Amino acid sequence: MATVAKPESTTDVEGDQLVVFEGVEWGGYNSVLKLRGARGLPKVVYLDGRLTLMSPSYIHERLKKLLGSFIEIALEGLGIRFVAAGSTTLRRRRRKGGVEGDETYYLKNLADLRGKTRIDLRVDAPPDLAVEVVVSHDADDAVEVYRRLGVPEVWVSSEERMIFLTLGEDGAYAPAAESRAVPGLTPSEVHSWITRDDFPDDFEWRRVLRRWVDEELAPRREEEIP
Repeated sequence: MATVAKPESTTDVEGDQLVVFEGVEWGGYNSVLKLRGARGLPKVVYLDGRLTLMSPSYIHERLKKLLGSFIEIALEGLGIRFVAAGSTTLRRRRRKGGVEGDETYYLKNLADLRGKTRIDLRVDAPPDLAVEVVVSHDADDAVEVYRRLGVPEVWVSSEERMIFLTLGEDGAYAPAAESRAVPGLTPSEVHSWITRDDFPDDFEWRRVLRRWVDEELAPRREEEIP
């Protein structure tokens, strides 16, 4: 039986709305996921008994959509095959954690995903890249869950900055100057694209981004390949 304490904190501002519960058992976490069903919201993060429910704001969803578009256009332009897994719930009871990325991508083990309708991390590999957007909260719990699940790279983005975190051989994340998942790409470049306001609409943004990938990003990878 789950033990659910009173909310430790509640955030209700011009941003993401959060409710945090402490002392939640694994069964309680699973019950919350079942009650939410297929709606996808609120987002749920679980770590060592702490359960965070998050209802995203407009700016959160805006950054999420732009990041997803950026990643997919960049991967296509670089000729890197991928499978987009969206906000799939990733959880392991033994790791005492569960998380739902704003966007997640498989770049390896693609053949193993063919025909699957669910991801079971007891037998399946985790995504190769996860995206976490932060507006009125931090990403500490989510990042720790990604670490425990062995996600190789996490992008953490806010309106102010972007950080690439890559998993080292010591099992810890460290900031990286370039992405491993999208070779040649820097955090500042991604952030500059997702915060630009000089386009009339997303159609034009995507059109110009594709040209930049073809003319600027793709040649860098070609130079690196012997």
